[in-house]
Formats: sequence, C-alpha cells, structure tokens
Amino acid sequence: MKFTSILSAFFVLALVSLTSCDFERIGPYEEDDRSYGLTNFDRLDMGSAFNITVRAGSTYSIEARGNRRDLDDLDMYTSNGTLRAKYRNNSRNRRYDMNITITMPTLRGVDFSGASRSDVSGFQGLRELDIKLSGASRATVDLDADRTNIDLSGASDLDLEGASGLLIGDLSGASKIEAFDYPVDEAELDLSGASTARVKVAKRLNVTASGASSVRYRGTPVIKSNTSGSSTVRQD
Repeated sequence: MKFTSILSAFFVLALVSLTSCDFERIGPYEEDDRSYGLTNFDRLDMGSAFNITVRAGSTYSIEARGNRRDLDDLDMYTSNGTLRAKYRNNSRNRRYDMNITITMPTLRGVDFSGASRSDVSGFQGLRELDIKLSGASRATVDLDADRTNIDLSGASDLDLEGASGLLIGDLSGASKIEAFDYPVDEAELDLSGASTARVKVAKRLNVTASGASSVRYRGTPVIKSNTSGSSTVRQD
C-alpha cells in the first residue's frame, strides 16, 4: 500500500513537472505588431490557428499583432498571386493568439486551415470566389459573388451572408454551412460524414448526401436529390 502511494506521488510530480515545462516553453507574453508591404495578391492561404480579418479596400495593407517571439517566427510572403502566412518552426505547439488584419482591393479565394478563425467582408461584385476551410476552422463571410465555390472538411464551419448566383458546395467530416442569409439562384451540394447545410435557393437545388448528412433549404427551388445513410433534404 505504501509502495503504491509512493508510486502515485511520483507520477503526479512527473506530470506537474512536464506541465510546468510546457508553460515555461511558451514564455511570457510580449505584445508587438508588424506591418508587411506586400501587394498584388487576390488569394489568401493561412493556417496555424490564426485569427484573420479581411476587409475590402482601395490599397493593400497587412498587419499582424501577437507575441513578439511568435511574430519573429511568422513567415508572410506572396507566391503566384497568393498571400501566404505560416510559422517557420513547426515544432512549437504552444503559442499565443496571432491576429492578422488584411485589406485588399479584390478577392478570388481563401484557404484557411489549422483551427483558424476568420472574418471576411466588404467585397462586392466578385465574379467567382473559392472558400476552402479545413482542420476545424471557422469563418464568417459577408460579400456578393456571381459564383461561390465551397470546400469544407474536418469539422469546419462557414457562416455566409450576402448573395450569389450559383453556390457549389463540398462538405465532409461533420462540417457545416449556414447560408440562410446568402440567397442564391442555384445550388449544387455534396455532403458526407454527418455534414450540415442550410441554404436559401430560388430556382434549382441539386443535392448528393451520405453518412447522416442534412440539408435544410428555404425558397421554392426545383429539387434533385440523391441521399443515403439516413441523410435528409427538407424544406425549412
């Protein structure tokens, strides 16, 4: 009994020691900010649990605010018209919040991953927009586009506001799109893995759904659906 108590105490001390090391590794918070003079991009590719704010504006502006050590490790660059942000040192798992604010004249696509949180708004009259979320990312997007292409995976959530002529959506892995405030003329949705879509459609709605996925729609569109595995398509 005494030996068991000693052994239990040893494991508790070891756990506390490891936990303390984790907190020491992240270090004290030293707030700082950086500006980046990058231009000529219309797409964004970012991950690593960033908090991202994107606004429409006549000029380019990029600012990052967070812990000084994290800012020193942040790599912000452009490649083929895409602004990319990532950490150089992938071995550090514990970091403080990193807030990135971007202003840009137009937007063609975003690719946010790694449990990122994003807010995109202010863009009007876009011809086509690609939105890709993965790794439990969450985004709120408020804009107008002729065509909107959605790719959600890994329990990601998208809240859409504005309007579009055509919505193409591919959702998997318990992802969710909330688009009752994003009226479209036509929508084509492919859902799997217990994903959920709420859409407002005027003319045509095509749905392929599997794995206990759910589609709720508003409006009176012509419906074409192919469901399996307890999936449903219902009017709200």
